[in-house]
Amino acid sequence: MKLLKNKELVKDRWLELLDKSKFSSPFQTLEYYELFNSIDGYFSDVFAVEEKGIYTSLLVVTIQKEKGVKGYFSKRGVVYAGPLVLGSEPESLDFLLKKVKEFYKRKLIYLEIRNHFDYSFFSSTFKQRGYTFEEHLNVQLPIENVDLETVMSGMNSTRRRQIKQTYKEGAIAREAKDENEVIALYKILKIMYVEKVKLPLFPYEFFLNLFKSKIGKVFVTIHNEKVIGGVFCVFYPNTTMNTFYYTDIRGYHKKIYPAHIALLGAIKFGIDNKLKVVDFMGAGKPDTEYGVRDYKMRFGGDLVKDGRFKVIFKPLLYNFGIWGLKLLSKIK
Repeated sequence: MKLLKNKELVKDRWLELLDKSKFSSPFQTLEYYELFNSIDGYFSDVFAVEEKGIYTSLLVVTIQKEKGVKGYFSKRGVVYAGPLVLGSEPESLDFLLKKVKEFYKRKLIYLEIRNHFDYSFFSSTFKQRGYTFEEHLNVQLPIENVDLETVMSGMNSTRRRQIKQTYKEGAIAREAKDENEVIALYKILKIMYVEKVKLPLFPYEFFLNLFKSKIGKVFVTIHNEKVIGGVFCVFYPNTTMNTFYYTDIRGYHKKIYPAHIALLGAIKFGIDNKLKVVDFMGAGKPDTEYGVRDYKMRFGGDLVKDGRFKVIFKPLLYNFGIWGLKLLSKIK
């Protein structure tokens, strides 16, 4: 086995693994790797295990940290969706996890893999390499071989009524046409993150480059010729549509639900392009109330418990960081 990193990878072999692995997603593509490296202050690494001229496992690791003093105790690696693995033999993944851990043990505070697939078959491999499993939920909507009417019938009755009301009031959802619409949607998203979510948000350039990329889709809701909401998505042909970020203007109109129909636009795109799943992504931890989970579930998806794997390289700094970030967020 041989480990390859970043520019050492051959594109055609990368694509071949994406085509053959049952764990393929937009987050393990060359396009996403390049997207993350296109933003100042952010970067990503890709690692692949090669055996006899074939890639048998692969991992795209995004490196993230907060600005200013927060960056000292927040530098981390985040893997979205999980590793690409060819077949069910654990040897390649074991080698990959070992080498990646060795590479980052002095560079990061921790590395977290946010699964969008069931990796329980490989749980002993992760455990052997020092990764702990944490329960975490996702909401996924199967759309393979169904039409939009069928999807609508599976939604919560209130959600269906709200969607119909929104259309009746003259709002529409469609793909963003240009950079100005992406700017307008990003401004709405940023306000929501500052006032309500209170979590870090990628800079505007990330969303613009996502809009321009082959794996990116941006759906906006328009009313009276104004962008009032929308959703930023990534997708990969024949596999998944991931609703990365969605938002709308809070309290815009009592009978208009901008995010509802923008997400419906993403679902329709997935159906029209013969994708298998719309992944609404994070839905919080089990046994913990989470309004976002309830919102996503009303689209008729399934609650899945694929969880996360985490390895902590610097426990003291990790624990101090948790306390410090909470304190700074209160001060802010």
